[in-house]
Amino acid sequence: MSEPKISADDFKRYRPLRDRARKGKALARALDAQADALPFAKVLTIFEFEGLIRQLTPKRFELLRLAKQGGCSIADLALAARRDPSSVSKDGGRLSQLGLLKVALVPNAGHGLKKIVTPVVTTISIQTASHPD
Repeated sequence: MSEPKISADDFKRYRPLRDRARKGKALARALDAQADALPFAKVLTIFEFEGLIRQLTPKRFELLRLAKQGGCSIADLALAARRDPSSVSKDGGRLSQLGLLKVALVPNAGHGLKKIVTPVVTTISIQTASHPD
């Protein structure tokens, strides 16, 4: 049995696909225009970058790596990282404050609420530019 194909109508009905298509078009337009800055990219000053790097501890970076597929609960991440769930929750909250993860409370079938972690960024890249003398 083959996988179902995505149609143009799916992009109209399903918001995540619609948003991704909108962002893709905006990015393509900026690339075509050879824009100085790309949409949906965040540029940090050296001081902001230094603060970000200070916050990205090895354990937090591992959480980013583990959460890259999205839809993971804090408990799932804690189990995968072999860490205490409360520590993972605190680190997830800090990564959320930094704008790298989104942590949402969702119903947990008969057990109250659970925190679901979704990555906000797909790539972190570092570029340097020469300072004009």
